[in-house]
Amino acid sequence: MKKPPVEISKDLLWKVTIENLALDFMTYFFPDWVRDKVDTSKPFEFLDTELAKIHKRIKLDVKKADKLIKVFLKNGTKKYVSLHIEIQGYKDLKFSDRMFKTFYRLFDKYPQKNVMAFALYTDENQDFAPSEFSYEYEETSLLYKFKTFKVLEKTLEELYVENNIFSFIMLAVRKSLDKNLKTDVAQLKWKTDLIKDLIDAGYDQNKAERAIDFIYHCIQIDEETITKQLNDNIRVITKTVDMSIQEVVQNAYFEAGEVRGKIEGKIEGKIEGKIESILKCVSKGFKIEEIANIFDVSVEYIKELINKK
Repeated sequence: MKKPPVEISKDLLWKVTIENLALDFMTYFFPDWVRDKVDTSKPFEFLDTELAKIHKRIKLDVKKADKLIKVFLKNGTKKYVSLHIEIQGYKDLKFSDRMFKTFYRLFDKYPQKNVMAFALYTDENQDFAPSEFSYEYEETSLLYKFKTFKVLEKTLEELYVENNIFSFIMLAVRKSLDKNLKTDVAQLKWKTDLIKDLIDAGYDQNKAERAIDFIYHCIQIDEETITKQLNDNIRVITKTVDMSIQEVVQNAYFEAGEVRGKIEGKIEGKIEGKIESILKCVSKGFKIEEIANIFDVSVEYIKELINKK
């Protein structure tokens, strides 16, 4: 029996996952930089609103799995790095152009700050992994390079980093790219096995839940009976009694998508019209700092709303 296909936007899934596992994400891809230079005692700031404005200014599609993260350094000053992240899931011949345009807008906006750029390729095209943008005319030339990571080029062994929960995100992506593992039955097995290994590794519960969300939704299962079996397996593995993964997680992400639509200019309105959505985000467990960033309000304002409930 087929159920109507209901998918969580992959762009949204990536954005939420990176926000909730930001340190693990950066440690996975930039281990030396994080260890030696990043002040992990200070919270990261997500500047998606600023990134959306930049994309709008240069007429780029903002419906992308991209992030702009403000990361503070250990040097004891107010210096920080603007880390521009792009998750690219399909072949786009203009991708390098977009990376460069975003960079020079960031460089122009933050002239005294450091800017890092990173592209994570999660697509199925063997020959697609641009790492630079070049321009040349007569005696004028320009070369812009950025760090890249191509999941399809890696083996499962290479993708696993001990003691880093983001390994399970990357393993799920790699498995989802394997044509032999796309069937519902195959997904049931590898998703169950991956979630079991994740739980056995003993990670923090909140982090584990976010990683399970990603594994669950990174590729669609269409058969209703297979979905039910996966839900049952997760209940057993996580030792939960009243967990409705498909319904709870799906609703949380859809509501988050509605909220994040504000960033993309889909939803307009004054702050009075945002209160209900803000409280919905609170009830779904989103961090107050994250909600404040999405709605462009202060943390204190949100705390006042919670206290008035």
